[in-house]
Amino acid sequence: MQVGTLAIQHLFEKDVLYRVPLYQRPYVWKEAEQWQPLWEDLRRLSEDLLRGKQPRSHFLGASVQDPPSVPPGQIETRLLIDGQQRLTTLQLLLRAFEDVVKLEDASRYHQAIGKLIRNQHPLSTEDYEGFKIWPTNADREDYQMVMESADRAALLKAFGVRSDAKSVGRNIPDGYLFFHDTISEWLAENNGADKDEKIPSLYSAIRDNVRLVVIDLDEKDDAQLIFETLNTRGTPLLSADLVKNSLLSEIQENGGDAEKAYQKYWQAFDKDATFWRSEIGRGHARRARIEIFLQHALTLLTGEDVTAAHLYAAYRDFSLGPNAGLPEERIKAIKKYGEIYREIVEGHEEPRVKTFLDRLRIMDIGTAYPFLLKLFDVLGARVDLLTEVLSDLESFLVRRMVCRLSTRGYNRLFVDLIAEVKGAPDQISQRIRDSLLSRTAEFDRWPSDEEFKKAWVNNPLFENLTRPRLRLILEAMEAALRGDFAETKDVPKNLTVEHVMPQTWQANWPLLGEASEAVETLHRNELIHTIGNLSLLNEKLNPVQSNKAWVVEGDSGGKREALKDHSVLYLNRRLCEHDSWNEEKIIKRSGALFENAKKIWTAPIAAN
Repeated sequence: MQVGTLAIQHLFEKDVLYRVPLYQRPYVWKEAEQWQPLWEDLRRLSEDLLRGKQPRSHFLGASVQDPPSVPPGQIETRLLIDGQQRLTTLQLLLRAFEDVVKLEDASRYHQAIGKLIRNQHPLSTEDYEGFKIWPTNADREDYQMVMESADRAALLKAFGVRSDAKSVGRNIPDGYLFFHDTISEWLAENNGADKDEKIPSLYSAIRDNVRLVVIDLDEKDDAQLIFETLNTRGTPLLSADLVKNSLLSEIQENGGDAEKAYQKYWQAFDKDATFWRSEIGRGHARRARIEIFLQHALTLLTGEDVTAAHLYAAYRDFSLGPNAGLPEERIKAIKKYGEIYREIVEGHEEPRVKTFLDRLRIMDIGTAYPFLLKLFDVLGARVDLLTEVLSDLESFLVRRMVCRLSTRGYNRLFVDLIAEVKGAPDQISQRIRDSLLSRTAEFDRWPSDEEFKKAWVNNPLFENLTRPRLRLILEAMEAALRGDFAETKDVPKNLTVEHVMPQTWQANWPLLGEASEAVETLHRNELIHTIGNLSLLNEKLNPVQSNKAWVVEGDSGGKREALKDHSVLYLNRRLCEHDSWNEEKIIKRSGALFENAKKIWTAPIAAN
């Protein structure tokens, strides 16, 4: 058995056929779990190259290969005992890239990519030997169609679907379509101004910076047994386990007491496995909580955006760098930030801080956590100052959410904000505020009152926001209406969002008749999903309300009467003050609610 780390160029530029044995499962990789994460890594590598930064290689995993004997002079052949999903995906990616490049008329790169997906061995005896990969029986027809179709449109036609389809419902062609569309969209960003630079950078990222560990078997190795062992036995180590082992080994090598260091600084991570090892998140982002924490902690310690796929590599790079300090200092820092992270996850005794953390979780902005670890470390004992910063940050995030501004730049933004958590504690909140207010780009600016109001009043928030995020907004409105004299400021949780004027209004909500039916219908449908027409109800009352009219004869059985009888929310008490409900009332209520929103999520003024 021989082991080596090879770049894609060493795997695919030579004439070689990788055959998938019949006992292997078919191709099963999909968008959320594998394609999208791979593309995100490749995009990051490519953009690092565009900026002149030498990127860290992307480690795609291992490939176990068994070289069978072939007649002299025939094409080199390898059986893929393990790694067929990875290598097949790379071929689909390269095939899609080739077609996109062809559309861009970049002939040199079109030819270069072609070398990575086609063999041209002069003694080939079978047509399939022209491919780099020959899948198992179940996938061969689909794979051949992808690799031999003239372009994207021809492939879709071959599968009998529309030319604008994003999927045909089969994994291999769908993988090609995903990468084709994703690469095309990336090249088209900024009106395609830098696509001529992006093509070489992506080519280099794939060819030179994607690596696999290749394990070559020999005659003493049982290929079937190795396949079964790799795929059905054992539990892989977490990156956190590797970091722990590296730290303790280094402490021991430096003459320290590794056992004592473990008990003092790391044991809590292992002892409370229910908390730290439980898996959280969705889809491909679902990971053990300690891995998520470690990603945040390493981002803070390194000052770089550390990705989930490179946790241990990021730690090793940091540990060998000039700012690493002693291993005892590193393990102590990880323990400290672990305690802070747990406090953030489990809640905070200060109500305003707890509210912020709850809302941050609902907005699902995990990239803020490295900054929060630093902020809580420095200002944790000064709740007044901590609250100032978190209130500003919440305003920044909620305003951008309502205005539908991109979150793509948040990784870099929060890494940059870490540098502002320094100096005298009394100055930190203003430093962070000034930093946020100084940003003017689409991906990091703080929306003004004017922009916030325009989005608040006009955007169909019911359609634009997830239900948890929309409930966040409406719960904040309810809390604001309660004021200081209410018996409680606590707003019930898990209420459902209800339209005051229903989405299917035609039966019980006649148009005003002041303009044409088409004009009034369009206007109403635009307003129905805006904030002025939304409220909260408990899940039992919501279906009862359904499509009822606002009032009915005798004022019994209408929506208003049901709200009067059953709802204790201030939002709904205010609604019940109206004898009628129409477009004009929706617009006025949107404006009234905005006055509360503007006070909750203020836009502060920068220091002179």
